[in-house]
Amino acid sequence: MRAITTAARGLVAAVLLAAAGCGQGTASPAPLDPTAAARQRVIDTANFDCLDDRGPVVAITGAEQEMTAAIQVGTGDTAVVLLHQVDGTACQWYAFALLLAQRGYRAMAPDITSSDAVEVTQAGIAQLRKDGAKRVIVIGASRGGTIALAAAAATTPPVDGVVALSAPTVYGADALTAVAKLDVPTILIAGDLDENFAAHAKELYGLSIAEHKKLIIRSSVSHGVTLLSGDIEDTVLAFLVDPVATADAPDPA
Repeated sequence: MRAITTAARGLVAAVLLAAAGCGQGTASPAPLDPTAAARQRVIDTANFDCLDDRGPVVAITGAEQEMTAAIQVGTGDTAVVLLHQVDGTACQWYAFALLLAQRGYRAMAPDITSSDAVEVTQAGIAQLRKDGAKRVIVIGASRGGTIALAAAAATTPPVDGVVALSAPTVYGADALTAVAKLDVPTILIAGDLDENFAAHAKELYGLSIAEHKKLIIRSSVSHGVTLLSGDIEDTVLAFLVDPVATADAPDPA
């Protein structure tokens, strides 16, 4: 019996030694990062039909770790957040974002279709700063303009400037309250043949406490993103270079 017991013990020891040797030679697989997996799902399912691939798509982490897709292109110290209209997606800004990238800017156009658009915008601003942007300017069209003003007013440290094209006073956020406490260079733009959006722009301009601000009203039916052409586009591009000087300069028209 003793011989059998000794042999059995030897067999167990050999098995354990072999198992230990295998463990030393094979690394355990790294656990999956659930955050990275969720981020990839947001990127893969983004509804941006202007893109042929997912290359320019990023995921913004917002309030309560909720993630939102955004188009992001370009590099540089100055970043521009582009907020789309209620009837569109971030693709409304894709062509302009590419233009900005060619000029040495970072451009981010997030999906702001959700009810937490202000928080999404703030998260985008924070992510751009984390990634190295030293200056951030927010541009929004229609409802995106209202969101731009509200998000800028709620962001600390403050952004470097805001442009609102055809922004309603209230639409998904309260721009009236925002401009009454937003002291950053601001440009408000609207067409006077575009329903009552010129009246909204004038009201926001009158309430704005910004030391450097400009009101641009054109005889035009164009709305939101479609206003961005000719001298208005030139003004916006100049604003990215020097918000203060551009906001203080007389309207060229």
